[in-house]
Amino acid sequence: MLPRMDDPDKANGAAHREYLRNRVATFAREHIAPRTDLREHTVVPKDLWQAVGEAGLAQIALPIDFGGAGGDLRTLVMAAEALAETGGNLGMVTSWMGRQLIARLHILGHGTEAQRQSYLPDLAAGGTTPCLAISEPGAGAHPKHLTTEARRDGNDYVLNGEKAYLTNGPMADIFLVLAITGHTGNRKQFSVLIVPRDAAGLELTDGVKIDYLRPSPHCGIKLHDVRVPVANLLGPEGEAFDAISLPMRRTEDAVFAASKAGAIRHILNGICTEAPSLAQDEDNVAELGKLAAASTGLGALAFHGAELLDIDPDANADAVGAIAASAREWASSLHERITALIDSTGLVPSPMLAAACRDLEKSLGIARGAYVIQARRRGSALFH
Repeated sequence: MLPRMDDPDKANGAAHREYLRNRVATFAREHIAPRTDLREHTVVPKDLWQAVGEAGLAQIALPIDFGGAGGDLRTLVMAAEALAETGGNLGMVTSWMGRQLIARLHILGHGTEAQRQSYLPDLAAGGTTPCLAISEPGAGAHPKHLTTEARRDGNDYVLNGEKAYLTNGPMADIFLVLAITGHTGNRKQFSVLIVPRDAAGLELTDGVKIDYLRPSPHCGIKLHDVRVPVANLLGPEGEAFDAISLPMRRTEDAVFAASKAGAIRHILNGICTEAPSLAQDEDNVAELGKLAAASTGLGALAFHGAELLDIDPDANADAVGAIAASAREWASSLHERITALIDSTGLVPSPMLAAACRDLEKSLGIARGAYVIQARRRGSALFH
């Protein structure tokens, strides 16, 4: 397990962040990099997921009062970058980061004291896996098209609907379900309810088949008269879309840029290993150097986004959104240059290197529709 800091001020210090980052890199080197079969799995192997918890990797961004290591989002960014670079598997980073962000942003950020005491210690120990259930079949995450409802019935809520594209869903112990709990005129009011996996009326579905970012698993759920107590309401009733869904998307985009930076450096290292003759071409060596510097810059951009979120997520929301958009453009450009470099040299990548490149490419396409909509809004604003 990772050591905790008795002094909260020191827990978020640069030295402690670097220490935790190095511990994560060591774990990735010993437990992830050797697992050359990981992309053959559609679910994270149980022994590896258990090892993540036993090594303390689930503690990183949770407070010491709840069994965490006392890190912040900047610590999480540094750890994600190291996990991607050393482990070489973006799917593992996706599953690990998803669990960490839900625990920190939602259970810690919006939970009651009773909910925090109930869930956070086990989340920090790696014993519980949460899943955020927002998107729906044919609707994505657009609030206009979401239909899952939660009706108040005495001291319970009764949920009906269907969710899809749920990262870590097949491994989840609890689902944080976004559901309609009321209306203000024609506007839907959304709330999040914590639903245990074994709740009566909850059924796991296969969902959309995804053949990349493995072994990060996905599924869907159907909810038929699923009853949970009012105490399972997470955050204020009716305010969840603005308070939980939008910040999660913004934070994910900014923080995940770090994992892409790490993945790019992993790919560059792989190219050098598989094509050592590149060292004889000064132009190719220069391009490799430029790409390496740019990937480090991308990581620094993600770190700054996390820093702004640590300082004040509400006041810095626009800046973080711009960082997330810039990081996506930056990473896409670097991927294109890496592809061009490989093509120009005639290198036939090994299956492992080819899979790493494909995972990076596919990850850049996630939520692209929402990204384009935001870009249009920014563009339109320039005309006013």
